[in-house]
Amino acid sequence: PIVTLGCMRFQQSWNRPNPTVTSIDQVDKECQENLVKIIRYAVSMGVNHIETALGYGCSELQIGAALKTLFEAGEIKREDLIIQTKGGISSSTTPEQYRQTILDQLARLGLDYVDLFSVHGANTYDHYDWLYNHGETGNLIDVLRELKKEGKVRNIGFSTHAPVDVTRKMISEGDFDYLNLHHHFCGDYTASGDGEFGGNLENVRLANEKDMGVFIISAYDKGGRLYAPSNKLRDLTLPEFEPMEYGSMWLWHHSRLDEAGSQPHTIVCGAARPSDLDQPIYAALNTQTDETATKVDAVAARIRMTKVEELGEDWVKNWHAGVPNCSDAEQGTQIGNMVWLSNAIKVFGILDFAKDRYATLENNAAKWDYSKSKEDNVKAMGPGWPWMPGCAYDESRDYSNDLKDVPEENVAKVVEAMAFVHKYCSKVSAASVAGEEKKEEKKGDVPVEYETAYDMRP
Repeated sequence: PIVTLGCMRFQQSWNRPNPTVTSIDQVDKECQENLVKIIRYAVSMGVNHIETALGYGCSELQIGAALKTLFEAGEIKREDLIIQTKGGISSSTTPEQYRQTILDQLARLGLDYVDLFSVHGANTYDHYDWLYNHGETGNLIDVLRELKKEGKVRNIGFSTHAPVDVTRKMISEGDFDYLNLHHHFCGDYTASGDGEFGGNLENVRLANEKDMGVFIISAYDKGGRLYAPSNKLRDLTLPEFEPMEYGSMWLWHHSRLDEAGSQPHTIVCGAARPSDLDQPIYAALNTQTDETATKVDAVAARIRMTKVEELGEDWVKNWHAGVPNCSDAEQGTQIGNMVWLSNAIKVFGILDFAKDRYATLENNAAKWDYSKSKEDNVKAMGPGWPWMPGCAYDESRDYSNDLKDVPEENVAKVVEAMAFVHKYCSKVSAASVAGEEKKEEKKGDVPVEYETAYDMRP
C-alpha cells in the first residue's frame, strides 16, 4: 500500500489523563458507526493498511469492535488487512510488563497477531538504552524478538520524532523491519536542521539500504498543514496539483527526485470521516503516469527556483551547517528548527503551521529555569519533551557558544532567522503585547501570500 489509514482522529476519547472509555458499551453509537464507515470506505478504495496505537486512547478498543463487525458480516477478511499498532516504553518498563501490554493490545483488537508492531516514540538515546542496554531490568528488544518468533507480531518497527542521529542508531541495529518518521517536501518537523542534509533524508536512504519499510508520519499535518495551505503554497503547486496532492506525489516520486534514489513506501492519513481519505486516494490513483511525473518535476523545479530567489543558493545548500538543535544547544534552544521555520515561511508562506510549531517551543521556554542544569530542566519537562522538544528564541540571550560551529558567514543569518520566526510566530513578542494598535500593526505586516487559502477541516 502507498496510503495508510491513521486511526488517531476518530476515536471517542484519548483517555487522558485517566481512562474514560474502557468498554465498547461506553462508546457512542454515532462515533462507532462513523469508525466502521471509515474502515469500510478505506478498504473499498484499496487502503488496507490500518495503523493505531495504545497511546490513541480507545482507538484499539473501537477498531477491534469494528473489525469484528466487518469480519462477521463477511465484508472484509483478516488476511486482506495489514494491521499495525504501537506501544511506548519507559525506564520502568520490565520485559514481563512489556510482553503483557502487547498481548493486551492484541486482545483489544480481537486479533491473534498484528502484521506490524512499533516501539512508539523511540525519540531519545534513553529509548535506545531501554531496548538494548536496560541492565538488570532486561532488554526490551528481546520481548519483540520473542513475539516475532512466536508469530504474534509479524514485523517489528519503531516510530520516531527523534534527532537524526538517534534514528540512525536505531536503524543501524538491524532488528527493525520498518520505521515511521517525518520526511516532507517542506521539512522534517522535529528533525529539521539535523544531520548532513538538515533532516531525515539520510535515514530514508539508510533504511532503504537495510531493506526496511519507510512509513511517513502525518504528511498532511506535520508536513505543512497541507489541508489548510497558504496562498503562496498554492501558487507554487498549482496548476498541476493542490498542496495535499503534491505532498503525496513528492513522496511517491522520491526516488526520482533524490539523487541517491531513496524511496519512502506509504503515507499515513489520519481520518475523522470517510471523505478525509479522498485527496490521498485520488492522488494515489494518478501517481504512476508519465504525465504525473512531468507535473511533479515542474512543481519541484518551481519550488527549487523559489528557494534560491528567497534564500540564495548558498543558504539553500548550507543553512543547517553547524546549527544545533536542542540536544546540542546549551539551554535546549531548538535553533535548527527555528531556522527551518524561517525558510519555510519565506519559501512556502506556511505561517500558521510555523505558529503551531513555535507555540510548543515557547511553552517549553516558559517552563525553563536558567538557574538549573540542562539535564534537570529536560527531566522537569516530562514525557512530552521528546515528542516536541526544544525552546524558543530569547532576544536577551547570547547564542555565541551555540553557534561556534556555524560557518562565520552564516552566523548573523541564523540569528536573523530566529528573530524573524519570533516576530511572526511568537504569542508574547513585543508587537503582540503592546496594545491593540500594535496588534493591528503586526497583523498588517503579514503578507497576503502567508494567509490561509482555505481549510478543509470540518
